[in-house]
Parts: sequence; C-alpha cells; structure tokens
Amino acid sequence: MARAADTQMPPLPEIAPVSTKMDSVLPTPPVALRRTKKRTALRGCEKVALAYFAYLPCLGLIWRLSIGRLLVLASIPVALWAVWQAQSRSNRRSVEIARDWWPLSLILVGYWAMGWFATPPRVVLQDDLVRWDRLFLYGAHLRASIEVAGPLFPATLETIYMLLYAIPPVCLGILYACGERSQAPRFLLLVFVGTFTVYALLPYVPVISPRVAFPNVDLPHYNGIARDINTWLLDHLDISTSVLPSGHVAVAFSSALGLVTILPRRPMVGRCALGLAGLVYLATIYCRYHYAVDGLISIVLVSLVFLFALRTSHA
Repeated sequence: MARAADTQMPPLPEIAPVSTKMDSVLPTPPVALRRTKKRTALRGCEKVALAYFAYLPCLGLIWRLSIGRLLVLASIPVALWAVWQAQSRSNRRSVEIARDWWPLSLILVGYWAMGWFATPPRVVLQDDLVRWDRLFLYGAHLRASIEVAGPLFPATLETIYMLLYAIPPVCLGILYACGERSQAPRFLLLVFVGTFTVYALLPYVPVISPRVAFPNVDLPHYNGIARDINTWLLDHLDISTSVLPSGHVAVAFSSALGLVTILPRRPMVGRCALGLAGLVYLATIYCRYHYAVDGLISIVLVSLVFLFALRTSHA
C-alpha cells in the first residue's frame, strides 16, 4: 500500500481560461457599432437647425396659427431629420459635400417661416428708434460722410446689402479653398447658432423697417440699380414680422466670426470678413432698411451665443 501511494501521479496544474485573455482582442459586436453610429449621426449644426425648426410649431401654438400652417411647420423638422439620417448612413464623398452645402438654404427658409408670426408694430417704439437714428445720420454726420465722394460708396453699400445671403456660401467656399473642408460642420454650427437665435426673437418685438414706417424720410440722396433691386426684393420677398433684431446683420457677423475661428492662421481673411459684416451693418442704417439698434442688438446676441458655442465645443 505504501508503494502504491508513492507511485500515484501528482495532480495536473490548473490552466487559466483562454477566454479571459481573448476577450480583449475580440472585435466589438456589430450591434454596439451601430448604436454608436446612431448616437453620433447628426452634426452639431444639424441639431441646432432641428431645434430651431422644432421651436417654430411650438411658437405657432402660442400664436394660434391655423392648423394648416402648424402642420407645415411641424413637417419641416421631421423632413430634415429624415434627410440627415439618410445622409449620415452614406460614406460617399459627394453626399458629404452636399451635406456641407445644402443646409445653407435653411437660412432663408428659417427667415421666411417667421413671416407667419407677424403682429401689429409698436408705433411708439419705432418713433423712439428713428429719433436715435437721426443722431447718427445728422448729429454724427453719417449720411454726409458716406455721400461726400458721390454715388460710389452709397452704391457699394446697396450692393453689399443685396448680396448678403451670398456671404455664407462664399465663406464656406473659402474654407474649401484653404483645405479646411473638414471644418465645414463647425462653420455651419457657428453660423446657425447665431442666425437662428436672432430669428427666434423676431416675433417678440414687432417693428417694421424705417423705409416703410417713415416713407420718403431720411432716405439716401443717391438711387441706383442696386437700390431698385433691393427695394423690389424687400417689397415682394421680405417678411413683415419685425426688423429687430436684424437678421441680415446676424448672418453677416455669424459668418465672419466662423471664419475668424476656423482660420486663425489666416488673419487677413477673418479681418476682411469682419469688415464686410461691418459694411452690412452700416448699409442697414444708411439705406434705411433697419434702425441702428436692430443691428447693434444682433451683434451683441451673436457674440454672446458665439462665445457660448465655443466654450461648449471645447468642453
């Protein structure tokens, strides 16, 4: 019995489970990948646009719009969400490029949608605003300074105002030319967050353009083709909801600040964009399309929202 015990085989050593070592190298399940893709499908600029267009039908309920108009407003964010979801599932370069460009059309769509929220203007406030404008036009000799060299500078201001909605696509084209196409979503985010914030506030302070509220008063001394085109466009395609704060100034400064942020190594480009935005603001006052306060409030709002967006993106 002792010899049998001596010849008994020793127990085999324990072997660690192989599965615990292989777990770290196994590929992530496809379901998890799909879930991650869904969470990051929409760009930041697209989320801002969806928030703005979802806000419109909610505001329409407060303004007691008709059922037909409410359905139209409610269908816009649904359609946008469906299109962006479909585009996010495509890896084609052409789809990505289209996704950079076509959302710029929402700037006009969002502005025209505000036309359904028009209410009677505040006449007393308009009287105060035009009195303040005359301090600039006559007290500070703004109109005389602009017209001192003849019709060239007034015509330039009218042309810049006429081409306002070309500023965002031109700025986006500059990003492409500088090799910064990957920054297009960030540029659109900065443009949308400033512009749509200003648009969202238009119905709350109904004020009509000084050109309409005070016809044939304080107008420029020079007329030309550009002014004729501007007045025709404003008479036929503009909304009458309000001019305070200024949507035109918001578009110009949002685009300029977007370029300044994304192209810090090209300061001249940003300075030119800011200078152009300043000329847009000047044109709104001199040409009597806006009150001076309209643009000033827009600049303040765009700057505050811009800083908030930068902090949020860095965080």
